[in-house]
Amino acid sequence: MYGRLCFAGRFTDLPSNITAREGQNIEMACAFQSGTTSVYLEIQWWFIRAPEELRTSEEEEESEEEETEMELIPEPDPDDEGTKISTVKVQGNDISHKLQIARVSKSDEGLYECRVTDANYGELKEYKAQAYLKVNATVRRGLIKKTSPLHLTNKKPRKSSAALGQDSNDMNSDQHSQSSSTSQASQSKTVKHSAGSGRND
Repeated sequence: MYGRLCFAGRFTDLPSNITAREGQNIEMACAFQSGTTSVYLEIQWWFIRAPEELRTSEEEEESEEEETEMELIPEPDPDDEGTKISTVKVQGNDISHKLQIARVSKSDEGLYECRVTDANYGELKEYKAQAYLKVNATVRRGLIKKTSPLHLTNKKPRKSSAALGQDSNDMNSDQHSQSSSTSQASQSKTVKHSAGSGRND
């Protein structure tokens, strides 16, 4: 009887705060040792929402749509202790249970609690240990694209001026050929006229 009062139960492995990225696998350890021979030991993992003061600046910078969705969620009941995730119950003095979460997301962020119940001949003792999980959003590279500067404005005047120059050259060549053909026709007429006048003489 005296020994049972002297030795209190204690955590031999406490969960620690974790910072992870979205998609990673995490685990939180929790181990407890009873000071006496217990009827049974029980470990429960609970998820507790993050309080207002623990919310990060990243959450405050979310889009308006996400903020609207957050407002639609009803406020938690003060009597609600959270969400129970898992339970392990053993007979003996030692118990341990790791909480494992695969591919964490932003919704997994919050406060987690390991609760140990030490049952000893009708006497129940509860021990609690907490740890906070912070989840950082991953940067999606496909969303950010560098746009190259456009030089179409500089190219268009050059193309149009070159085209205008070409058109003017074509017009000049047409005028030159037309004038040369006209001069040739006038020369031929002169030659014929001269030949005709020679015969008459």
